[in-house]
Amino acid sequence: MSRSAGELVRSVVGTAQLQLAARSVDGMPAGIADRVGRLPGVETAAPVLRVQATLDGPAGRRPVQIMGVTPALAALGGTRTEAWGDSGIPLARGLTLPRSLGTAVGARAGKPIRLLIGGQVRVATVGALLGPAAIGRLDGSPVGLAPLPVLQALASMPDRISQVLVHAQPGQLADVDAALRRLARERLDVTAADHELGLLRTTAKPNDLATGLFAAISAMVGFLLAFNAILLTVPERRRWIAEVRLQGWSRRQVLLVLVCDALLLGLAASIVGVVAGSWLSRTLFDAVPAYLAFAFPIGTQRIVVPSAVALAVAGGMTATVIASLAPALDLLARRPDAILTTAGEAGQSVAPRTRRRLALAALALLALATLLALAVPALTILSGVLLAAATLCAIPAVFETAINAIARLIASLGRGVLPLAVISLRASATRSIALAAVAAVAIYGCVAIQGARSDLVNGLDANFADYLATTDLWITTGGDDLTTEPFTVPAGARRALERLPQVREVRDYQGGLLDVGDRRLWLIARGAADRTMIPPSQLRAGDRDRAAARLRSGGAIAISEALADAHHLELGDRLRLPTPTGIARPPIVAITTNLGWPPGAIILNRDDYRHWWATRRPTALQIDLRPGADPTATAAAARRALANTPALRVQTTDQRIAQYAGLSRQGLRSLQQIGTLMLIAAGVAIALALSAAIAQRRQQLARLRIDGWSHSQLWRAVLCESTIVLLLGAIVGAMLGIYGHMLASRWLSATTGFPAPFGLGPEQLLAPVALLAAIALATLAVPGWLATRVPPHPSPQGP
Repeated sequence: MSRSAGELVRSVVGTAQLQLAARSVDGMPAGIADRVGRLPGVETAAPVLRVQATLDGPAGRRPVQIMGVTPALAALGGTRTEAWGDSGIPLARGLTLPRSLGTAVGARAGKPIRLLIGGQVRVATVGALLGPAAIGRLDGSPVGLAPLPVLQALASMPDRISQVLVHAQPGQLADVDAALRRLARERLDVTAADHELGLLRTTAKPNDLATGLFAAISAMVGFLLAFNAILLTVPERRRWIAEVRLQGWSRRQVLLVLVCDALLLGLAASIVGVVAGSWLSRTLFDAVPAYLAFAFPIGTQRIVVPSAVALAVAGGMTATVIASLAPALDLLARRPDAILTTAGEAGQSVAPRTRRRLALAALALLALATLLALAVPALTILSGVLLAAATLCAIPAVFETAINAIARLIASLGRGVLPLAVISLRASATRSIALAAVAAVAIYGCVAIQGARSDLVNGLDANFADYLATTDLWITTGGDDLTTEPFTVPAGARRALERLPQVREVRDYQGGLLDVGDRRLWLIARGAADRTMIPPSQLRAGDRDRAAARLRSGGAIAISEALADAHHLELGDRLRLPTPTGIARPPIVAITTNLGWPPGAIILNRDDYRHWWATRRPTALQIDLRPGADPTATAAAARRALANTPALRVQTTDQRIAQYAGLSRQGLRSLQQIGTLMLIAAGVAIALALSAAIAQRRQQLARLRIDGWSHSQLWRAVLCESTIVLLLGAIVGAMLGIYGHMLASRWLSATTGFPAPFGLGPEQLLAPVALLAAIALATLAVPGWLATRVPPHPSPQGP
């Protein structure tokens, strides 16, 4: 997201170094651009008006940020403007759109298209649709261009602009910056021209942190899946080492073969993985979420950084090399043929000392993960990795304990399928442990990731339900904009709403976005008559009733915890609040979560907002109904009353909550996709591991056929073995997964500011276990049946 936005911003600002920006969507007088251009040291001053709108074409609707510009912008040399020249010909023909955006809504050059702006329906002519040949990778950006006077007329903002981009003469930057600040008089912002990129990075940081945590867990799970898959080949490798040592091979020759084998196998598999991952990144993962697109000009192009490819290949190669070299420990043995003379299947035994050491290592890793997560929350990602490693280390001891317990329980059964399954599991301990470990790490990752995501979703649902439950009906522009787009309601339409018999009161709600430092904050301006001022489930510090009373009386604010931490503020302190009318310093009476908006939010009184922002335009109308009134029927009556203003949308509170729930899930969709992709990969890994294990056992199954076991008995025994192995892996993985889920939710809440209360639902455990069990059974159905039909014949491998 940051890279696509960076390309777009830089393509517009070009060589501009500074900008003078308004603090609200109402902008500033356009004449300021002329004053900026006359400042000493200013070489170029280009005015820009930015307006959020919705393109409404025959093929659908798309949100778009339209920039009203003049030919002066071409002097800054951005890639989007460099071909304009002094005449600005592409702009003279009307609205200029990226071709991909125009195609999505059915726009055609030279034809009119509807725009929804500020609650009004406007018609504009599409002057040009520019493709990649003209604007390169920016073809996927949701941005349109129009001549400044045209956009001012469309948006009903005559003589208004949003910003002035400034390029200073050589050596005059500091002087120009100082002159701009004097001109701003603490009512406008003076920042770097690409300041918006810093705002986006701060906004995206919580999402990046959450995604980073999930990706780290997934990477560790993927590493262990690859590691355990190679472990399935350890018995064969150990037998091969013993055989070639008896033939006279040196330790160096054996080691060289193992290393070359690992490198070739790892490289081939990693190339396949990179190709598949690149394809999935362009097909499975969705476009940029709307919860950021309404506030930032983010493109939809995919950018895969080389470091991601290098990390993926390095991880796959490392897992393959380490697992492939594990049998090399046999080179230290005094007798090269020792493994061939052990009881049971050669290479399948696990020494008791090894099991004990691994169990102690699992306990140590668990303790270390807990200590790191509690003492240094920033290291919770490392804690998740340690828990995944603990899952792997715990499997050998759990496997041995469980098999011994099962053997004691079935001791009286004599010859039967279940005793045969236990005997086979003991005879193939290494293979069985590897299979159980594959299941364990898969379940661990799925439970931890899906659980933490579920906590985020539940926390956001509770937040938005509290935020929206202050009225019965909402009237807005209908966009996914956190109710920040102002509009004008015709007086006649408002009176028609107030005359509806079911309506008790129609109230204004106001909100917006405000840049404070490196944060683009969400402003929530509530009237004193609102049912609640602060969402009850989101309060972090302060007395709710006392804080609500202070907010209703005016002059105070509630702020998000992340903003308080960034500015080292506590209850009772005053926040320096840059408003369009000057600097306000209201006291802080409550501290909340980020209320679902990553950079944070500010709750204030609506009258204070009207005073500081010098506007009465609402961003929503709240309609309170009389007792017993039906919200759905009243909403239909309200739509009829607003028939002449089709750009406004009437929703019941439940409908609005559903919209916000969809918006929050869209923001977390990447986390859902990570979990789903990991679950699919884990299922495929288990399927391949089971198939490989069955193929390796054909000789053993043939010997059992000689001993008199029937095909159906062997098949049932194979099913019992696999069920026991997968069940043991699922239990260990689920237990540590729940703990990882708890640590992840705690970290997400503390680090990102999102509400993420820990909660455990049965679906978080049952869904991954059921899916992996289904994959296992489907895998065993045909290969297991065919493998157990092997004809009886003596094995050349010995006992």
